[in-house]
Amino acid sequence: MLSSELISLLQSSLTVLQVENHFTHMQYWGQIYAIDGDYHIAVGTTRDAIADRKYYYTTDFKFWGLLARPKKKYKQLSLLTTFPFRGDPSLKIKVLDEAMEEHHPDRCQEMQEEKRLAATISNICDEAEICARGQLIKQPDGTVVINPNFYGLTGPEAKLLKSYLHVRPAQQRWNSNLLTRQDYNYSMDFLDSIDQDIPSGCWNLSLEQCGTVAYLKSLYWPGMSYFHKVKTPDAGFLYIGNGKKNFDVPFLI
Repeated sequence: MLSSELISLLQSSLTVLQVENHFTHMQYWGQIYAIDGDYHIAVGTTRDAIADRKYYYTTDFKFWGLLARPKKKYKQLSLLTTFPFRGDPSLKIKVLDEAMEEHHPDRCQEMQEEKRLAATISNICDEAEICARGQLIKQPDGTVVINPNFYGLTGPEAKLLKSYLHVRPAQQRWNSNLLTRQDYNYSMDFLDSIDQDIPSGCWNLSLEQCGTVAYLKSLYWPGMSYFHKVKTPDAGFLYIGNGKKNFDVPFLI
């Protein structure tokens, strides 16, 4: 999905970004299409793999801008926006909330494209960024880290949706995994599994290359993909799309 030229640019640019900001782990998150120039997103982590995540964007691979954590209202407004990204972070756009009354003061609100970008990425991460069970572990002090002893899912495990977890603070009840897993392990099962997502069928799981590689795609966010090589630590997440959520999923299943 990425050209060799783009990969070469990313390798050198992300290395500089990681060194300058003292990140312990740095990865390419994805690409969001824009009219004048696509946004390329990277994420870096320091001590905690979930709480300390910082997102950066660039259009030229020379300057990386830090994206602030979006407010709840901007996350909602970004879902209402229908027109494509322009590629200008300073551009101010107007968003119309048709659910409000015609003369309501908040029916038409203004938002900067940079804030829309941050809100869109946050929405995608909350709903579609995932990892394999055991890929992240919680230490006794509560810190979440990348598991250095993760050797991959087995073949039977890779076929189950409950083997994949959301990379976000848990939103389900604390005992959800405890009640549904016979092999419950708190250090690994502290996150929400995607088999609890509504509606059932909003994830597309397929095993290819004779069952050695698992691919997961979210129907809510077209362009999101996750892969995992069975019985190996190799796994990755990538989003390449226009940043628009598909609200028609419940009617398509």
